[in-house]
Amino acid sequence: MKYYGKNSLSSVINVILSIVLILGIILSGYILFFELPKVNISGFHKYITIALLIIGIIATFAFVIELKRIIKTLVLENPFTASNVKSLRRLMFSCFTIAFCYIVNFVLNLGKDTFSIINIDQAGIHTDAEIFIFLLAGCFIGILSKVFEQAVKYKEDNDLTI
Repeated sequence: MKYYGKNSLSSVINVILSIVLILGIILSGYILFFELPKVNISGFHKYITIALLIIGIIATFAFVIELKRIIKTLVLENPFTASNVKSLRRLMFSCFTIAFCYIVNFVLNLGKDTFSIINIDQAGIHTDAEIFIFLLAGCFIGILSKVFEQAVKYKEDNDLTI
């Protein structure tokens, strides 16, 4: 299977990301308007929880939109562009924002008693490792943005060479 161009893996991923974006909008609306009012939280914690939820949702949508921008350059067969470097930096920022939301939620709402790196029970395997996943993903994407930045410089130098 081709990785670049039309009818490639990049095109399939672009369609999947579009579906994820649409489902994310529907699910976010459902959570904000139907599930959140049912939650019994009062005072300061209610406002912090709502703020964290909204910030996390925005960061997640920003993440998917930036991924779509990068995938679009793969479909057009031109991935080494300055816009992809900017998109990768925004992806990194989104990862760190989501990790920050998880950390604040853990400190304010969950507490040490309910945190479990891994929990295996009859319902399956559960993990609270999202903090670490998004921190590591943010670091990896930050490094990748530097690699792409260098690749863009080499590509521009090569394009100017006769």
